[in-house]
Amino acid sequence: MYKSVWEFKVRFAETDAAGIVYYPNFYKWMDQAFHEMFAAIGFPTRKQQNESLGTPLVEAHCQFRRPLNFDDWVKVVSVVSEVKNKVFKIEHTFYLGENLVAEGYEIRAWVSLNGGKLKAEPIPEELRQRLLSSNL
Repeated sequence: MYKSVWEFKVRFAETDAAGIVYYPNFYKWMDQAFHEMFAAIGFPTRKQQNESLGTPLVEAHCQFRRPLNFDDWVKVVSVVSEVKNKVFKIEHTFYLGENLVAEGYEIRAWVSLNGGKLKAEPIPEELRQRLLSSNL
């Protein structure tokens, strides 16, 4: 299955009064890691929008193992773990150096946008093959 790595530095605005990362940021980062992955495989968000397609979030979960702080460098490893007819699952693992920080996943659907309404569609074969490809 396809794997991508995205790295970033924690910004001050992403921390709370205790000086640690405020938990909703992990969901924001999973979303960003997903968009980075899709751009890398040739399905960037802008292209989807131009073609009236989308990948809305159906389910998300994150389990936190240790805190992150301002200025920490974070690595997010994202792996496609399941591809069904109309939905797919991406697992995200967050690291600070070699230390596990958090683990989460997203389940997303492939949809068309017609007249402001979402309609789940079968994942196109080209996208399916890229999601299932091993680039490890």
